[in-house]
Amino acid sequence: MESVLGHLQHILELLAVSQTDCVNEWDYHTTLKAFQWAEYCEHLHSRFHTNPAVRPALESRVHDTNRRLRETFPSYSPVMLSELAQCQHKLLINLLRNPSAPSSIVQRLFPDSRHTEQGLKLDQNGLITCKSAFKLLCCSLDKTSSAGLQVEAEVRGKLLGKHLNSILTRPGNEDYARTLLESILCDSAGNMESLNDVIASALLSSDDGTNSVTQRFILGWLQSHDGCFSKLCESLSPGLCSILSTQSVEFKQAYWGVLKQWASCLEYDVLQSVWVLTTDGSVTFNVLADRLRDLLKTGSPLKQETETQLAELKLESGDFDVKGISVWTDLIIQLKL
Repeated sequence: MESVLGHLQHILELLAVSQTDCVNEWDYHTTLKAFQWAEYCEHLHSRFHTNPAVRPALESRVHDTNRRLRETFPSYSPVMLSELAQCQHKLLINLLRNPSAPSSIVQRLFPDSRHTEQGLKLDQNGLITCKSAFKLLCCSLDKTSSAGLQVEAEVRGKLLGKHLNSILTRPGNEDYARTLLESILCDSAGNMESLNDVIASALLSSDDGTNSVTQRFILGWLQSHDGCFSKLCESLSPGLCSILSTQSVEFKQAYWGVLKQWASCLEYDVLQSVWVLTTDGSVTFNVLADRLRDLLKTGSPLKQETETQLAELKLESGDFDVKGISVWTDLIIQLKL
């Protein structure tokens, strides 16, 4: 029993080290061995976690090891015994989020997907090599694509969309797809504008019948993070949001939700006779009008849908025809100028 507890302690130490810059010293065999230990941990958990005679000892060793590791690594996050059921997945996430993980290691961690027969490792390989490819593609020139995006962001987004599609075509892989998106979000902290361009490019590249599942998945992920979709729309040009609204019903509906939310953050200043932002707002009346104007420029059927939506919102807000009472009335008046 002491041998099992010792192995459990070593695995927790391994997970802690995988979050530090020590991993820059790992070679291919060290990394592969780490995943083998993580796989062993999953077997250990499966065998003993329901055993009433053994589980208390496992929990006690996990608690003691967590306490010791917190003293050694200030940023260490304690691991629950239940989390060890997905130890390989946890190790993978640690490496994906660790900028010190050598790209030469993560690229070679598992065989090429065309030659592997293990579904789990196929997913891991895809996630890791995708992250490495993103970094390599950053060397592209600073040019703007036809969609108004930087070439680097467009290429990264297309790669992201393609890889997500390959993951989601196999049932039960939604968690791995979310892991990929979360790792990108983590890597892009402090550079959200770049992340938004990549996401937009992934949405643009997912506009056919096969990839619509990928597009819906990305949109669902964005909406599950508070404020993420609104920030995405705000950072993208009105034209690009109109293009995405044309190709995706889901994006159009979500975009209209954002437009309504922005409008709700405007209030009329009687003294200045203008609509001004409340403390919660970030999009001005004129910017909102420009976005609606761009939707009207797209032509049928989006033009008609926009006109119908505006008329319904005007009606819901009282159907006033004079300025200064309803923001939707004033927006319609502004769009006719």
